[in-house]
Amino acid sequence: MRRLDLACMLLSATVFGGSLAAQQKQYVFVENSRGGDVSIMDDATFTVVGTIPVGLSPDDIVPSRDGKTLYLTRIIRRPQGQAAAAGQALGELVAIDPKARTVLWRTNVTGTPNHLMASPDGRYVYVTIVSTNHVDVVDIAKRAVVDSVVVGTGPHDIEIAPDGKRGYVGLIRGHGVTAFDATTRKAIKTVDMPQNVRPIAVTHDERTMYLQMSYVHGFAVLDLESGKTVRTVQIPMPAGRSLPDSMPNTANHGLRITPDGKTLLANSSILNQVTFYSLPDLQVLGAVPVGDDPNWITLTPDGKHAYVSARASDEVSVVDIATRKELARIKVGKYPQRMASVVIAGG
Repeated sequence: MRRLDLACMLLSATVFGGSLAAQQKQYVFVENSRGGDVSIMDDATFTVVGTIPVGLSPDDIVPSRDGKTLYLTRIIRRPQGQAAAAGQALGELVAIDPKARTVLWRTNVTGTPNHLMASPDGRYVYVTIVSTNHVDVVDIAKRAVVDSVVVGTGPHDIEIAPDGKRGYVGLIRGHGVTAFDATTRKAIKTVDMPQNVRPIAVTHDERTMYLQMSYVHGFAVLDLESGKTVRTVQIPMPAGRSLPDSMPNTANHGLRITPDGKTLLANSSILNQVTFYSLPDLQVLGAVPVGDDPNWITLTPDGKHAYVSARASDEVSVVDIATRKELARIKVGKYPQRMASVVIAGG
């Protein structure tokens, strides 16, 4: 091949690649539980650029591995005092196209859903059914529940290992965490904890789990191999502040490990802040004030920003991870909770 031809090809690839990169944009989608919709936030402008109606009481939203689909759980609530009719669904899984900003399909699940995660291969979505003792396995091709994994009373938050072989579930109506085999769909180990387990975060090597619990202002550090709690970390109180006499059951809600595995972000719901810890030594790096009653943390795919939902003030804080500074607060829908972030080509 002539050098001129090769140079032209390289120039074309550079221009095309640069053009494609310029067309890609990051968005963050937050479900508004009392608004019945999803707010779409542009990560470049920190503004709401759209809304997707989904129905009242969405509970969690996550992306597929390729970012082309969002999956959302929705609790189907009955009027107060009305009993469920025979066969009436208590919840559903909703699939959303983030680029077209439309609902693709819906399917019922076997009880009241909470959190969920998609398998890395894109074949399944695992949905915790908090009103039962199991996790529903939804086959994406069939758009239906095809199996379940018994994990313990009141499964709540869930993580799936990067290789898709194992799942980890916190029990919010029980007191423990369960690891399960995603191939056999059987529980491997359940570890008892002193309180109901809320958000969890598992290290990339699957050796350690950080977990928040009811009535605890901090988090526990669990060695997954031994099943032993090796440390309990109390979130430090700012000067002039003190813990309430009666601790609420949601003292904290939201944990996230940065992609490089070097930092843990932990919400304090009663202090209205997110605290940064170094990993693995858990030294406090700093704390960032956010909105009222922070509930969840989502990181952008490029690892630069953390989005923190504040459900009592109907807003989301954008935090720069490197500088640990709040960049913006975005007003969204009513009672924002969980979020998902994806890159959209041509967005």
